Amino acid sequence: MASTNKQLHFSDAFAISCGTATIDVDRSKVLLIHWRKTGEYFLPKGRKDIGESLDQTALRETYEETGIPVQLLPVEMKTLATVPANSTRPDETKLFTEPIAVAQRVTEGKLKLIFWYVAQGDSTKVRVEGTQQENEEFDTVWVTFDRVASTLSFDDDRQIANKAIQLAQRPQGQ
Repeated sequence: MASTNKQLHFSDAFAISCGTATIDVDRSKVLLIHWRKTGEYFLPKGRKDIGESLDQTALRETYEETGIPVQLLPVEMKTLATVPANSTRPDETKLFTEPIAVAQRVTEGKLKLIFWYVAQGDSTKVRVEGTQQENEEFDTVWVTFDRVASTLSFDDDRQIANKAIQLAQRPQGQ
């Protein structure tokens, strides 16, 4: 019999956040934020608003924290998600904009679930000013693929960025 680990959390005990590993495929760069207050570098993410979808949250939070408009990047990946029943040719469905990872953190007894997406953006665009919230003092930084791991402050972010780079660079069908 398969082992099952169950936990139940009601709405006052968890928060949902979403973020992106945003890639400029043409220039081999990843979008990061630098928090001036701590000196840390990380991927943009933030809390879901009531009624907002997960992917909308990821795109909105990335825009708010960086001032860079981004779109989800369809990538070929393995997933446990099911193919929709109305799909006529599921064998041709190879590119997805589903989350590539979910992270969970528990702080002071509160669970935080973070859904991560691959997005695409243009590192040559000038950031839009005034998108950050009052307490967010972030600089927008585009880092080349070869410097992402050494720049990011947290191991989870390094793993997510590396997976996004791998998926974005994979030729279709491999």
